Amino acid sequence: MDHEQDPNLPFGASRLLSLPEALTKHNFYIITGGPGAGKTTILENLASKGYRHIPETARQIIKDRLSKGLSPRPDPLTFASEIFRKDFSNYDLNIDYTAILFFDRSYLDSAWQIFNSDKDQYHQLRDTHFKHRYNKKVFITPPWKEIYQTDSERDQSFEDSIKVYQGLHQWYEKHSYELLVIPKDSIENRVGFILSQIFTASPTSGTFR
Repeated sequence: MDHEQDPNLPFGASRLLSLPEALTKHNFYIITGGPGAGKTTILENLASKGYRHIPETARQIIKDRLSKGLSPRPDPLTFASEIFRKDFSNYDLNIDYTAILFFDRSYLDSAWQIFNSDKDQYHQLRDTHFKHRYNKKVFITPPWKEIYQTDSERDQSFEDSIKVYQGLHQWYEKHSYELLVIPKDSIENRVGFILSQIFTASPTSGTFR
């Protein structure tokens, strides 16, 4: 598969736009939400059960910058654009993968960040996530103050986490995804909730909804 990018389109968007119309990867499941709400723990537990996942891009970028003595983040648009490129690549490079694959955030998250930073830039890439989609069920972790912690790669406040959660919830709904709020519960029950939703079969087709 050719992975050449058109330099005239931003963030590598031309690659997805060159794919077949209305491509939906029903085996790609997003777990999103505000920072510090338990996504990483959930994904680690899913991995222990044999499910593959793609780690969060932003945390790796921050980690790499800190290792070079840089500030955690560049300016918001540059940061969002770098996340989008990597998130897009994660979708593209796994496009032939047919087993269940979880994503710790997706390029819809970073597209939302670009939208909030520069709407003109956003409108150059908006067709990517309207035409090329993940499973319609998107899992979202609600803000949970009792487990919220900061670390070297997470410096947002709990109030920031609430704002991110609210913004992403509205953003995914706007893009016709079905938001499923992961309950504040034990890790086993949280993972059980996700798997029960995935393995709820359509009564007519017998396929995952």
